[in-house]
Amino acid sequence: MTSTLQGAKGGSKQRTPVESPDSLRSIAYFRILDLVSEGEIGGLVNGLQSIYLDETPLANPDGSLNFQNVHVETRTGTQDQEEIPGYPAVENEISVGVELKQSTPWVRSLSNTSLSAVRVTIGVPGLSKANTSNGDINGYSVQYKIEVQTDDGAYQLAYTGAITGKTTSKYQRSHRIDLPAAQSGWNVRVTRITPNANSSAIADITTIDSYTEVIDAKLRYPNSALLGISGDAAQFSNIPSRAYDLWGRIVQVPSNYDPLARTYSGVWDGNFKPAWTDNPAWIYYDLSTHPRYGLGHLVTAAQVNKWELYRIAQYCDQSVSDGKGGTEPRFTCNVFLQTASDAYKLLSDLASVFRGISYWTGGAITASADMPADPVYAYTAANVIGGQFTYAASTRKTRYTTALVTWNDPSDFYRAKVEYVEDRAGLARYGIQQATLTAFGCASQAQAQRAGQWVLLTSRLETDTVTFKVGMDGTIAAPGQIIRVTDPARAGKRQGGRIHAATSTVVTVDKAPEQVAVGDRLTVMLPTGVSETRAITAIDGAQLSVAGPGFSAQPDAESVWVVESDTLAAQTYRVLSVTEDKSSSDISFTITALQHVPAKFEAIDNGAIIQVPPISSLPASTQAAPANVRLDGHVVITQGIATNVLTIAWDSAPGAINYQVEWRRNDGEWVSAGQTGGLALDVLGIYTGSYVARVRAISPGGIASPPALSPLSDVVGKTGSPPAVTALTATSKVFGIHLDWSIPAGAEDTLRTEIWRSASPDLSTAIKFADLAYPQDALELDGLAAGVSFYFWARLVDKSGNIGAFYPSGAGVKGQSSVNQSEYDTYFAGKINQSALGQDLLGPIRSITPDMAGDASLFAGDNTRYAGVWSQLSSAQAGNMAMASRVDTVQASVNSTTASVQQASQSLVDLRGKVAAAYTLRAQVDAQGRIYGAGFGLGVEQQSDGSYQSQVLFQADRLALVNVSNGQTSAPFVIQNGQTFINQAFIADSTITTAKIGTAQIDTLRIQNNAVTVPVYVKNNAAQVPAGNVAVATFNVDVTTSFSIIGTTFFFGSGTSGSWCQAILYVDGQQVDSFYASGLTPPQIQLSKQLDLGPGSHTVVLSANSNLIQANFTGASILALGVKR
Repeated sequence: MTSTLQGAKGGSKQRTPVESPDSLRSIAYFRILDLVSEGEIGGLVNGLQSIYLDETPLANPDGSLNFQNVHVETRTGTQDQEEIPGYPAVENEISVGVELKQSTPWVRSLSNTSLSAVRVTIGVPGLSKANTSNGDINGYSVQYKIEVQTDDGAYQLAYTGAITGKTTSKYQRSHRIDLPAAQSGWNVRVTRITPNANSSAIADITTIDSYTEVIDAKLRYPNSALLGISGDAAQFSNIPSRAYDLWGRIVQVPSNYDPLARTYSGVWDGNFKPAWTDNPAWIYYDLSTHPRYGLGHLVTAAQVNKWELYRIAQYCDQSVSDGKGGTEPRFTCNVFLQTASDAYKLLSDLASVFRGISYWTGGAITASADMPADPVYAYTAANVIGGQFTYAASTRKTRYTTALVTWNDPSDFYRAKVEYVEDRAGLARYGIQQATLTAFGCASQAQAQRAGQWVLLTSRLETDTVTFKVGMDGTIAAPGQIIRVTDPARAGKRQGGRIHAATSTVVTVDKAPEQVAVGDRLTVMLPTGVSETRAITAIDGAQLSVAGPGFSAQPDAESVWVVESDTLAAQTYRVLSVTEDKSSSDISFTITALQHVPAKFEAIDNGAIIQVPPISSLPASTQAAPANVRLDGHVVITQGIATNVLTIAWDSAPGAINYQVEWRRNDGEWVSAGQTGGLALDVLGIYTGSYVARVRAISPGGIASPPALSPLSDVVGKTGSPPAVTALTATSKVFGIHLDWSIPAGAEDTLRTEIWRSASPDLSTAIKFADLAYPQDALELDGLAAGVSFYFWARLVDKSGNIGAFYPSGAGVKGQSSVNQSEYDTYFAGKINQSALGQDLLGPIRSITPDMAGDASLFAGDNTRYAGVWSQLSSAQAGNMAMASRVDTVQASVNSTTASVQQASQSLVDLRGKVAAAYTLRAQVDAQGRIYGAGFGLGVEQQSDGSYQSQVLFQADRLALVNVSNGQTSAPFVIQNGQTFINQAFIADSTITTAKIGTAQIDTLRIQNNAVTVPVYVKNNAAQVPAGNVAVATFNVDVTTSFSIIGTTFFFGSGTSGSWCQAILYVDGQQVDSFYASGLTPPQIQLSKQLDLGPGSHTVVLSANSNLIQANFTGASILALGVKR
């Protein structure tokens, strides 16, 4: 038997980890309430397709939705609209997106004390825990708490909770925390209680996703357009951006207007209806009149020119090409105003949409657009003051040839785009001159193109402005309106004037127009205030006939007429401003207007070629030069005086009305001989030399021809230099010097007189003071200080540039401003008496007679005795004048004696040349018919030349400055009886006519222009000849001094044949003179010498010598007479 052992191998089977299913599910909803506009609006353009979330439309054209579970509520902004359901609170959600860690709580400050609650949203991107032993993934829990701190107090626990479970996707939980009342605000703190695992096995990251500020209320938001959107937040990573395509504000439009079809039916009766429109004219009207957000609280509907806006609105609605094969309105306005703005600037911006301006006139706001219009009035030399038209042209840099126009593209959510525009004709002429502009409210590329074209064509074609003054005709044309201007100086002939008499078919004008023909157009102003134009059918002198039935009304006499033709049209201008000239006593207005080229409008809208009609019959811009310019020199004798004359002659140039003549001699500078309408011109007093002349012809338009030159010709004339003036005198005057000089006969070719001056009589130190055109022979030097001296010389310069000799040839003629005190007394007295301040100060204070005896409010007393205080306040304003004054008077009276004190302040501004401010204080006694007064005044007053003079004046019998020291009273300065008493004075510089000086201590004495003789005498009687030279005088000189020296030596005794004696004079060791004498008798020898010694110490020595040993030298003397200048 076989035994078999059987068995099986044992072992374990591997376990698969288990992941628990997600147990956390969250749905976050967003709720958004947008205030989109002031109400009432037209609403969404195309329903849900007009709502864009993150720039994606909410609905597609087929009705399908791009976002699910989105609910929309709209309110158009009516006064009584209902609140949007589901929006019980005003909420403002702020995204945060920060991780919440146990070590770092999240804190946020809330300063809006109007808040009712705050909602905190906490999220986890995932929450789970992996079992490291078996790999199972289960849920996890994160605990946290929310605290609130009120007004910087202690934190209070508001909520404690936990997120428990498992999720592998984003999970959010929101907590509403009610906020207690606060004065300054709250701090909200969220703290994670569960420690961060910081392990790869645990997913426990916690985030603060957002917080929401909540104000509990049910709000209707009357007159505010709203859109409320709510939906599942899972479709968006953040709060979605919103954009809405809306029909905007419903405004007032004409009752006969269809804003969608842009048509007007019938005649407008002036009434309005509410409707949506993008016509800028009616948006302009809405902002001007709406009382809530416009100017309606200041401006009534009657103060807005709706009729002009009606005309502009029709122009805006006209269809033009959109540049893409279709048409569009000429102007539309699509603008979203979000901030307050200056009213005038905003209205101006709106007016710019239709190329217009805003202005106030006649008590109304008026808008005016640059658009085709008929001229409303005509201005000619006959109705313009002085017939004077002043023109100005724009600069080259403002003539733009390219433009960059910024507009808003609706296909790209109205983002700004830049449109490039160019004017090729302008580029060819001016090169690139670029303009940059923003088209306000423009949402059309073609409209931006037209805006750029308007800027470029206007800057190139409408370059001139004209200014002129008129009378009452200035009240007819208003800014923005078109006018005709016929200027004969520019047109080359008379095109208009005044009507002498008229019927409906025959007009008799003041003067027959030049070169008028049948078929030309006659324009007249009618009594109705409009102008009418008719073709001329017949001409009989000053009578112009038109075909029947003629004008719609008979023109009035003295009204304006204008004639135009195909070859000469009147200028057209658009009025920029009309200003009343208030400085004139007559009624006058200044009109400024800009050149108007109506052909530009077709070029802007349709690209038409611009043809500008001719406005001048003058020749082209070139002028032919004269021919055969020739010279002739000859002598003309007038009253026995022969004058050398150069005659310049030429042949006429076609079309010239004047000639400009110049000449020169010996290649010198060209000298203008002036303009003449003739064919010859004489130059008087010429000098011998080689002459050439040139002549330019001047056209009626002021165009100068190239110069025509004469042959070089030798002409015999005067020789030498111009003569000297024959006399020059200087006369003293108050604060000035008056000069007179005489120009000799035969000096008619003098160009100018030169006046030179110096402070010293030396001509080499003089400088030129003035060039004075011939034949002026006097000059006033004003504004000098008293006693100022100058030396003067004069010389002539002729037209050839030759310069004559100075007169006088040596020391100049001395002139000095007056030092005569009596002249200044008279001058000052006159100035003071003429000034308003002087008249106020020196005039009497009038007595104030009480209205009623015993009136305690005015005075105390009766009819013969009273005392009172009065204050008078006054002010006035009219035109360019304003005045204000205050006068306070204190007065007492008994019988015929009155004592008064008056203080007055007055200011006056009159722009016609009188401006003054003055203050006076006066005391006065009126006794026995005589008035005694004292006072002072200070003021500033405008002088007749426009300058200003300030002054302080005193009136008193005695004027004294009093000093009280240690109980002692002294008066260091007193004026009485016309004399001035001064105790002590330190004077740096003084001018004294007559001086009486008792005792004077003078350190340095300089006496101007008078010699001072200083004698010096030295005698020596003790010297003898053997003693040699004897020094007899020493001088110390402070300035250059001239000395006359007389030296004498004395000898006695007897001599022999051939004996001699000698006197020798030395200065500073150098021999300057000597004298010999010989004979048997020793002589007395004397010598004389003139010496000029400079500053310093000088030694003068007189020496005696002889060949006689026995001769006695008894002595010597020297006399020196020094003269200082």
